[in-house]
Amino acid sequence: MERQEFFESKGARIYGTLTLPEGVENPSACLFIGGSFPQTREGNLDNSKTDWFPTPLPERNLFRDEARILEEIGIATFRYDKRGCGQSEGNFNTTGLFDLVDDARMALQWMRSIPEIDSSRIGVLGQSEGAVIALILAASDPDIKFFVWQGGIYNNLEGILKWQAKAFEKLDSTTIKNFKENMPLIYWIYKQIDEIYARAKRGEEFFRIGDEDWSFNYYLPLGQEHFENPPYLFVDKVKCPVLILHGALDHNTPPEEAQQMQQALIDAGNRNVTTHIFPGLDHSFRRLGDPDEDFVTAMKRPLDLEMPQALTAWLKVWQEK
Repeated sequence: MERQEFFESKGARIYGTLTLPEGVENPSACLFIGGSFPQTREGNLDNSKTDWFPTPLPERNLFRDEARILEEIGIATFRYDKRGCGQSEGNFNTTGLFDLVDDARMALQWMRSIPEIDSSRIGVLGQSEGAVIALILAASDPDIKFFVWQGGIYNNLEGILKWQAKAFEKLDSTTIKNFKENMPLIYWIYKQIDEIYARAKRGEEFFRIGDEDWSFNYYLPLGQEHFENPPYLFVDKVKCPVLILHGALDHNTPPEEAQQMQQALIDAGNRNVTTHIFPGLDHSFRRLGDPDEDFVTAMKRPLDLEMPQALTAWLKVWQEK
């Protein structure tokens, strides 16, 4: 059963979907936290943000699919439109990392007030940037019962973006041209990455990226908060069970990030860490037809079965404890 809900955070109403498994009394629950850029509760990029995405991108529906998968094993879920996206209020263009953390924390607090779920058995699942946000929550809230890390990062975002930009420059000229035409935001971030870093570190608020054909006022504090708060700073405080899921062909974050996260958690004393790095899968757990295939083409494919099988197997074991 699904129903529309909202919670309030920093003066804005944040809207989402609560999914409750039929026939399960007071189920455990999971909060879904979305990744980078404007995203909706379903795990899609918000195509209504035409200044970000002038060409509509495919709907991958990652969170919608995962909510249904967890519903089948008796776990409730809540997924929400990020601040200023979908139905949620606020301005995404001036939202920083810790604004997003505050929103996720308020979502968790709201979930704990819902009488239909077991407020003492709630975990968090984050995808990409959402994995960083979920990590920060798990490090600060000992009542979080599990943490699922999907396609996240361990090291500083600055290094990850430079890794992405270096790989981008090696693409063939046709692919790069398609990026410029269809995904200009990403194209110009890669092209002007050094200037973005320099201006962010000087404390500037906006930098207009692009050229005379397309430009965008990029909000620099979001990146600066990421640069100053790399995920590895929070790892030693995470004591709940952790599941790490990563595609071996992830072009957004290298799979070595998952391996480093696992080792850091173990070194910090967390003995309940499980990692799956899936051969052939990308950032959204789609199977690539070619190792260099672009992520937009891959988004059109369904979620590969290997990932939900690993996710549900781990959660079933957790439920039995």
